[in-house]
Amino acid sequence: MNELITSLIEKAGITAEQAHKAVETIKDFVKEKFPMMAGAVDNLFATAPETTATTASAIIDPTSPKTTESMMDKISDVIPGEAGQKVEDFVKDAADKVEDAFDSLKDKVGGLFGGDKK
Repeated sequence: MNELITSLIEKAGITAEQAHKAVETIKDFVKEKFPMMAGAVDNLFATAPETTATTASAIIDPTSPKTTESMMDKISDVIPGEAGQKVEDFVKDAADKVEDAFDSLKDKVGGLFGGDKK
């Protein structure tokens, strides 16, 4: 939740208090519309107990590999049971495939403009 609040502050230009209220409003709305997902929503929007170096780096660079892995590892925490693990595995596999495709595309485009060809 801290990452979302930080993102709202930076991108929307609102105060921390406003960002907290916005997130709480969204959380309550989703829980009201989808009561069977209330536990998952609470887990998804849970506030971290304390900020660590990893959490701080995630706030600074949410696209870093460590951040991406930790977010993907939390999927099974939000979606309980075997279904959560399957979704987590699927997302990790998809992320690996996207990364491979991006690397391949980068090599090909680099070759077009005189970069190193592999």
